[in-house]
Amino acid sequence: MVERTFFAEWVLPIVNPPVKDGFISVANGKISSIGKQSEFSGDRKLVQDLGHAVVTPALVNALFHPDYPVADPQTTPRGNFFNWMHSGINHTRMSSRLDVESDLLSAIKRCYDYGTVAIGIRTRYAEISKHLEHSGLYSVVFQLLNGFREGDAFEIWKNRSQFENTDLTRFYHAGEFLFNLNPEVFRSIARTQDKIALPISFMKDEDVFFMKGQGRIYQYLLGKGDMDYRWQAPRTSPLRYFLNNAFAAEDNILSQVITLEEEELDLLSQRPETFHMCLHPRFDRQWEFGTAPGQLIRDKGFNICLGTFAEHMDIRAEMRSASAEYGFRSDEIMRMATLNGAKALGFADRIGSLEPGKDAKIYSIHSETSIADPYNIILFTNERLHQIS
Repeated sequence: MVERTFFAEWVLPIVNPPVKDGFISVANGKISSIGKQSEFSGDRKLVQDLGHAVVTPALVNALFHPDYPVADPQTTPRGNFFNWMHSGINHTRMSSRLDVESDLLSAIKRCYDYGTVAIGIRTRYAEISKHLEHSGLYSVVFQLLNGFREGDAFEIWKNRSQFENTDLTRFYHAGEFLFNLNPEVFRSIARTQDKIALPISFMKDEDVFFMKGQGRIYQYLLGKGDMDYRWQAPRTSPLRYFLNNAFAAEDNILSQVITLEEEELDLLSQRPETFHMCLHPRFDRQWEFGTAPGQLIRDKGFNICLGTFAEHMDIRAEMRSASAEYGFRSDEIMRMATLNGAKALGFADRIGSLEPGKDAKIYSIHSETSIADPYNIILFTNERLHQIS
């Protein structure tokens, strides 16, 4: 057994408090031991001393959306999400597989630069996942389905793509948005797979549409020729529409959740299904959607993770935004970007924390001087994360 050991000023197990003057040993691609340097009983001549450094598990980008590039604020008014969705630039970008594939390849390359080793991807073009298995990334791909008219529901479901799970890549189906996929298809997804990922309650227009069947979403569907005139507004909130119609799978990642109210969170906490909450503070700020009730979600005990959109691949920037937007503590944010994300994607048995037996996906960040706070150097400096194992 070939074993390597690293000493560092700090080691962040995530599941336990930071270890000052710690060590971590890896063998055959797995973490074999972790602890304080004073407790290390191996051959110190074979140790690599990283000095003033923090050793951390690789980061997890729980939901990335390559189909949705952030609009140029010079050409699309801030906050006008539907104008952007209608725009010719976005239509061309979203309809081109080559463009989306190129974006994903660039994103994969940048993942390791940002210290990311696992990613959830929501895309219309699930076939781009062919690049993932050999990238070394742990990935979960959600193929997005859309088409609101009832007459199209059977064809939408029948013509969905089918992919085989591999060691590193898993596949699921999901609605693109709650408001542009037929209810029958949503129910088919929930009946046939155990995980979904869906933006929900992320803008007030959703409330208008589901309460009254009016507003900009109604006009958007009309403009696409996708409005089903037989559909009746349920006169309830988006979340209740989702739950009342049996759209929830066994395991659900709900993203953005900006307009969720406390009683709705209480309703979710009483359900038998699992609900992870994925926050995207930078994208929400770009489109002026508002701010998710992050601390309330945390206080209710939900698993919170973080994700990015398109060009915004830097999960560490999302971590900084989570601090500014929601007031989370640094240790909470680190957990959201590691173990919580791994839980949401279903990889928590392999990655997300530094524990014996887990895959050795380990990064370090260095400093010229002693490090007072091991979390802050990761969140609030531009020092690069380096993969050490």
